[in-house]
Amino acid sequence: MNISDIKIKQQNINTFIESRQLKQAIDSVKELASTQQNWTITEKISELETNYRYMLHYFIEGQKDPEQNRVYEQLVRDIYTIADDAVENIKLQNCSSIFFDKMRTLNIRPPMSIDEYKGVISKQIDTFSFIDLLDNNLEKESRIKQTVSEHENTVKSLFYTLFVSPRAKADFIASLNAFLNDSLTPTEDKCVLISALTMNVLQRFDARKIEFLLDACRHEETEVSVRAIVGIIPIFQLYSTRWHLYPDCVNRLKLLSDDNVFSRRLITVIIEFIQAHETEKITKKLTEEILPEMMKLSPIIGKKIKLDEWMGEGGFDEKNPEWQKILDESGVSNKLQEFSEMQLGGADVFHSTFSNLKSYPFFHEMSNWFLPFNARNSHLQQLLSNHSEGNLLINSLASVDIMCNSDKYSFCFSIMVMPEQYRKMMISQLSAEGTELKKMREEDFAIEPHQKEELLIKSYIQDLYRFFKLFVRHTEFTDIFALPLDYHHISAFQPIVSQPQHLEKIALYYFEKNNFNEALSAYTMLAENGSKKSETWQKIGYCKQMVGDIQGALDAYLHADLMEEKNTWVMGRLAHCYRVLKQPETALEYYRRLEQIRPDNLNTQLNIGHCYLELKQYDEALNYYFKVELLDNNNTRAWRSVAWCAFLSRKFDVARNYYAQIIGKKPNAHDFLNAGHVELCLDNTKQAVEFYLQSLQTTENFDSFLQMLDDDKDVLREAGVDLEILPIVLDKMRYDI
Repeated sequence: MNISDIKIKQQNINTFIESRQLKQAIDSVKELASTQQNWTITEKISELETNYRYMLHYFIEGQKDPEQNRVYEQLVRDIYTIADDAVENIKLQNCSSIFFDKMRTLNIRPPMSIDEYKGVISKQIDTFSFIDLLDNNLEKESRIKQTVSEHENTVKSLFYTLFVSPRAKADFIASLNAFLNDSLTPTEDKCVLISALTMNVLQRFDARKIEFLLDACRHEETEVSVRAIVGIIPIFQLYSTRWHLYPDCVNRLKLLSDDNVFSRRLITVIIEFIQAHETEKITKKLTEEILPEMMKLSPIIGKKIKLDEWMGEGGFDEKNPEWQKILDESGVSNKLQEFSEMQLGGADVFHSTFSNLKSYPFFHEMSNWFLPFNARNSHLQQLLSNHSEGNLLINSLASVDIMCNSDKYSFCFSIMVMPEQYRKMMISQLSAEGTELKKMREEDFAIEPHQKEELLIKSYIQDLYRFFKLFVRHTEFTDIFALPLDYHHISAFQPIVSQPQHLEKIALYYFEKNNFNEALSAYTMLAENGSKKSETWQKIGYCKQMVGDIQGALDAYLHADLMEEKNTWVMGRLAHCYRVLKQPETALEYYRRLEQIRPDNLNTQLNIGHCYLELKQYDEALNYYFKVELLDNNNTRAWRSVAWCAFLSRKFDVARNYYAQIIGKKPNAHDFLNAGHVELCLDNTKQAVEFYLQSLQTTENFDSFLQMLDDDKDVLREAGVDLEILPIVLDKMRYDI
C-alpha cells in the first residue's frame, strides 16, 4: 500500500467516523492493521469493537444507561486515535517525509527529556553570562562561538524532539510548563518550543498538547503568547470535526474568550491569516506588472539621467525633476504608489523579493525557519569578517519591523556575499534608515500600545507562510494557508468571533479582499444576529450580486432601502438588478428617483435611456441619449446608444452619421457590425460587406463573427432586411478574405 492509498484510506475512515458509521470505520482500521500485522492495534480495535457491540445490544434491548453518551463519545475518540496510530505505523515503515525520518532517528537514539533540555540550556546561558564578563580577546571570541554553536544544536535537537514527540502524558505537559515558565530560559527558545509543538499537533492530533498551547496563549511574554495564538488557528481549522468530542479544549478556549487581551490578539491573528491568503495575488502582481515596468525604465534612466549628478554634495536628498517626469510618463509612479499602498495596507510585499533567497544552507534545516532573528546566530557570524560592519548590519535589521525573521536572515546572507563596495554602501544606508525606523517605532508604540503585538503576529505568520510555501520539503506538510477562509464558522471561536465588532471586522476583510462567498456568510451572520445597519444589507446584496445571485441581491438591496430610503448607491443597485432581471419598467422607477436627486448625472440619464430602449419606447430613449450627448459631446457611450436606438427606430440616416463618428474614434467589432447593418438596411450592400469585413478583422475569428451576426438576425428582420441575402453576403466575404 503506497502513501497515496494510505492517505485515501485515512480520509475514508475519518469520513465514516464523522458520519457515525462506526462499523465501517472499525472494519477499515482492522484492514489497515492486517496489512502490517500489527497485533497491538488489532487487539485494541477488536476490544473497541466488542465494547461497541455490547453497547448496541444494550441499546436495542432498551436498557437505559445514563453514561451512554459519554461512553459513545469516548469510543469515537478511541477509534480516531487507533486509526491515526495505524496510519502512522505504516508510514513509519516506508514514508520518507521529514516527520518520519526524524521519528526513526529518535527511535534509534532516544532524545533528552524536556527537563534535561532545560538544564542544559540553563548551563549554556550561565556560560554566556560568564564569558560576557571576560576581556575582549581571541579566546573570548572562540569561547563565544563554541557556546553559541552548542546552544544552537541544543535548540535544534529540542525542536525535533518536540516535533516528533508521542502523545503527551501528564508528566510531559508538566515539563513543558516548567520550561515555559522558567525565567532564565531565553524567550527565543520558548518561541521555538511553541512552534515545534504546533508543527507536531498539525501532524498528529493531541488534546493534551492543544490544551497546553491554549494555556500558553496567556503567557506573560508577548512573543510566546502570539506564537501560541497563531498556532491554534490552523489547529482548530484542521480538526474542526473533532471538537465536540473534546469539551475540555473548547471550554478552555471559552474561558480565554473572557480575556480582552486574548480576544484582541485572536482577531488580529485571524485578520492576518486572511491577509496572508492574498500573498500569491500580490506576488503575481509585483512580478508580472510592477517590477517589469520598473525594469523597462532602466535604459531610459541610463540615457536621460547622469548617475553622477545624484552623487554630488546634495547626495540622494535632491531628486532630479527630469527623473520624476520620466517616472510619471512611463506609468511607474503609479506602480510605485500602488506598491506603497499595498505595503501600508498590510500586504506581504516582500515575499516575492525574498522567495528567491531561501536556497542558502541555513534554510535546508527545518528548525531554522522558526528561529527568531538573533545577532549571535553562528550562520551570521561566519559571514561577518568585519565585526563592526556586521554588528551594524544586524543591529539595524533588528529595528526593521517590516521584515519577518526569515527575510532578515535571507537579507543578511545575500548582503554579505556582495562586493565590498556595495555591501558597505548598503549597510551604511540601512543603518541610517534603521535608526530612524527605531525612533519612529518607539513613537508609534507610545501612540498605539498594541502595535508591538500586531507586528509580532504579522512577522510570525509571514515566517510560517514562507515555510509552508518555500521550504524544500514543504509538500510533505498540509498547507495551512490553503485551508478555507472559515474562521467565522469554527464553533470553538464563536464566543469571540460572533461579537458584532469582531464579526464586522472579519467580514470587512473578507469583503475588501474580494472573498465574496466568505464575506456573504459573515454579513449574513451579522444580519441574523440582529444588525440594524443598512450597510450590512448593502454588502449582503453586493456579495450576492458578485456571486451571480441577482434575485438574492435584489432582496437584500430592498431590505437596505427600507432601512435607508434615500441612499443613491442602493437605488442604483436596485435599478441595475431589475434591469438584469428583465424588469425595465421597475428599473425605470428607481432611475427616475435617482434623477430627482442627481438630475445631471450622465450615468443615470444613460440608464433611463436604456430602460426606454428595452421598453421599445425609442423616441423617449433618444431624448435621453441626446441629453447625455449635449452634456458631454465626447461621450462615445452616448454615441453608441443614439446610433443603436436610431437604428431600431429605423432612423437609418441618423444611425449612419453616429456610426461614422464612432468608427472615427476607437471602434470595436460590434461598431463595424452595426454600421454594416445600417448600410444593409439602406440597400448599400457593398458598403455593408466592407464594414462586416472590418468587424471580422477586429474579431479575428469567423465563428465569433457568425455568432454575432446570428444574434442580430431578429433585429435585422424587424428592420426590414430580407435574411435570405445573408448567406450571399457571407460567401462574398469568404471570397474577399
